[in-house]
Amino acid sequence: MTIPRFPPRTLRWQVILLVSGLLLLLTTTAIVTTAARVHVTDVGSRVRDTLRPAQVAVAALGKGYVDMETGERGFLLTRDPQFLQPYETGHAAVAGAEGDLRRLMAGDAESITLLDEVSAVGAEWRTQVAEPSIAQVRADGTVADGRLGKALSDTLRARLAALGNHLDQLIAARLESSRRANATANLTTGLCVGLALVLGIASVVILRRSLVTPLNRLVAQVREVAAGDLHREVEAAGPEEVVRLGEAVEAMRVRILSEAEQVAASANRIARLEETDRIARTLGDTAIRRLYGITLDLQSAAARFPRSGPVMATAISGIDRTISALRSSVYGTAATRTRPALRAQVSDVVGELETTHGRAPGLVLTGDLDIEPPEEVTAEVTQVLRDILRATAVPGGGAEEVELALSGEEIRLRVRCAVPDEQVAGVELALAEASGDAVVCREPGRVTVEWRRPL
Repeated sequence: MTIPRFPPRTLRWQVILLVSGLLLLLTTTAIVTTAARVHVTDVGSRVRDTLRPAQVAVAALGKGYVDMETGERGFLLTRDPQFLQPYETGHAAVAGAEGDLRRLMAGDAESITLLDEVSAVGAEWRTQVAEPSIAQVRADGTVADGRLGKALSDTLRARLAALGNHLDQLIAARLESSRRANATANLTTGLCVGLALVLGIASVVILRRSLVTPLNRLVAQVREVAAGDLHREVEAAGPEEVVRLGEAVEAMRVRILSEAEQVAASANRIARLEETDRIARTLGDTAIRRLYGITLDLQSAAARFPRSGPVMATAISGIDRTISALRSSVYGTAATRTRPALRAQVSDVVGELETTHGRAPGLVLTGDLDIEPPEEVTAEVTQVLRDILRATAVPGGGAEEVELALSGEEIRLRVRCAVPDEQVAGVELALAEASGDAVVCREPGRVTVEWRRPL
């Protein structure tokens, strides 16, 4: 067996009830008022078009009988035929009035019955009193006994009075019915207006208690959360719609708080990783510069002591491999870092000489400096520059100027070095081993190395 359940306590249901109550009151007022207006209109039409004309017809009927009786008595007293004129006109008026009354009161059986009684008494008076008396006077000049005529005249007047009273009662009843209908409509309208006012006040109170107060409380809690207090729990109460809204806001707050904690943890991890990467890069750069300085010192020693050249070359080659492995390891731990531009890397390579030898050659950048070659080309250019600078690093000399020229077609390196005459041959040999495609130009006490890389 299914147990009927009432609708949920929702704001929508409360609004529906309030609006339905107002509509019910409005409908009731409209129906009662309309019915009263229709009834009043019908009564007015009935009185105006039927009962009032019937009253006029009854008055005309009574006047017609009075004219007939007056004419009949005048003729009996004077024997003058002119006095029969009112009798004839009265007879015609009586016939017309009776016809009008039968047409107007056709739907009222009691009125027709009273009219029939009037007609019967009138016909009896005319056939048994008036016409025989007129005929007797015309025949022998004598007047018949008038007691029967007086009795019938009194009866006729009584019947006419009864018919008139009946019509008056009908009109009074209709007017009273119209008055009661108006009173009922006014009373119903007043009651409905009063109930509507009460319902309106109740609506304001209910909506304020059910919607405004819970919603204001929810808005205040949401503002606290929006101001940064993510640990402020959002509690919703009131209609089901407000409760659902509060639950959704609370779920959003919990999710935002969880995501904020995750973001904070991720930020801490990223900060630690960045710090670790920075330390690793700093240590790696320092180690690479020192190893690079060692290779320059070894190459310089090999130039001073030719017999130890093979041993020095083996050591230099091993150090170069170590530098390459160290660079790969260090920069591999920072793969997300943006690689510096070519001109910046060339400047770093030139600056390494100042760290290891106490001085650095001049750097000249020419051409289209906005060109960014591929990473493999940049790595190749910096490696060739290191090899050239290392090959020309001899006692009493070294690189004096490094020129980097960039264009859309090629990259050109030009290194001008001061080299003592007795060491030029060794420098040329070292350059040939370092970069076989470099062009070497010899001058007294000076060597110029030029290297090109097409793009």
